[in-house]
Amino acid sequence: MILVMGATGHVGSKIVSHLLANGQKVRVNARHFPNKEAFRGAEFVEGDANSVAVLSDAMRGCSAVFTMIPPNVSAPEARYFQNKFGEVIAEAIEEAGIKKVVNLSSVGADLESGTGPILGLHDQEQRLDEVTKADIVHLRPAYFMENLLTGIPTILSTNRFYGTIPGDIPLPMVATRDIAARAAFLLMNPDFKTRNIEYLLGERDLTFDEVIRVLGQTIRKPELEYVEIPPAEMRNYFIGAGLSEDWADAYNEMSEAFTNGTIAGTLQRDKINTTATSIEEFARTTFLEEFNKATSQQDKTARPSSSREARP
Repeated sequence: MILVMGATGHVGSKIVSHLLANGQKVRVNARHFPNKEAFRGAEFVEGDANSVAVLSDAMRGCSAVFTMIPPNVSAPEARYFQNKFGEVIAEAIEEAGIKKVVNLSSVGADLESGTGPILGLHDQEQRLDEVTKADIVHLRPAYFMENLLTGIPTILSTNRFYGTIPGDIPLPMVATRDIAARAAFLLMNPDFKTRNIEYLLGERDLTFDEVIRVLGQTIRKPELEYVEIPPAEMRNYFIGAGLSEDWADAYNEMSEAFTNGTIAGTLQRDKINTTATSIEEFARTTFLEEFNKATSQQDKTARPSSSREARP
């Protein structure tokens, strides 16, 4: 049996699909499962994973587990929330006697300051290494391509994609399908020993100017542009979207770490950590699908119902 935490998320859901397709016995954990049909064949543990009792019961009897700390962007203190959640994961691993762990971390987790929400993942890597007796692989993926999906509303309303990172700075970006494929492989083949770190850096480094050009061509908006905005403006946007002030500041700090090269300076691309999915493939599959859904929903909202139609 393999446990997948965060099973309804971008990474977790794809891991589950890989495992089930390969005939694995899978146990899935999430707070809620809006669409259980998508996980047919899996064993469900529905409940808050921020509980040692819930999580240790979910882990018990498993040969390997996939762990992650979900973001709670409304939490007053980002790092405090991450550490409390991380402590629960570590304690549950010990209580359940888990021997093999694939832990979702991030690029920049080797750094001790200046990386915003990545600091909580830095803490968790150290915690799992020090507290548990399990063999562990810490996956350190780059910027998720799926983060680009959050820009769809402003693309529809303003024909622009906004960010604080300058458009000409190259960044590693990775599709979550590639993260999930590697995590699933490790969970099905848990031959790793002691503590290990694996980077997942995407098909190539990309600038936001290049990314937005590709997205614009794909969705037939060649005039789409990337607009850099001041961190203070982005902070206000984050808070307006429901993030706590601390999470808003943390995300801005992470963006600055990408901008000034703090994170990039720790990375070295090679054949092993270069993954398959290009931005062009991501654009014509995941992004286009989500953009079309949003466009269709916008059209339905804008279209007046028959009872509200104007009459001559």
